Amino acid sequence: MFRDPVGYRLKTLSNLMKKNMDKHFGPQHKRTTMMQSWIIGFVLLRKKEGLDTFQKDIEEEFSINRSTASEMLQLMDKRKLIVREPVDYDGRLKKIVLTEKSQEYHEWINETMKQLHQELTEGLSTQEINEFMRITDKMIANLSKNDEKNECLEK
Repeated sequence: MFRDPVGYRLKTLSNLMKKNMDKHFGPQHKRTTMMQSWIIGFVLLRKKEGLDTFQKDIEEEFSINRSTASEMLQLMDKRKLIVREPVDYDGRLKKIVLTEKSQEYHEWINETMKQLHQELTEGLSTQEINEFMRITDKMIANLSKNDEKNECLEK
């Protein structure tokens, strides 16, 4: 069986990241998931920039489909991490608003993620980290382009 050397390493890295997240943050059922943490950070950053955040923004930022985003946001709503509020200018839209609980999580998670980043990048130079980012950005663009082509074929 062919084992894609790049994809294999990325998946292994992802699995190790999850294990380390569990080690640093505790079992997933007692905390936010990594994706929920990233969504909280994304919404917070957009708020600081004066922007409202909608489900569509989350779908685009994290390259996830509508149903995945919807399920994730419903779970976050259920766990009282977000609320969805209507906006004055469009009755169909509901912006994502962080609760006090999610903002407290964010502060703690942010500090712990800095520690995890230190462990992850130990022994790597700034140049190596930048090269990794450049290469993975290209891979993301490649797969996004292929994903867009597949969506067009499905329609």
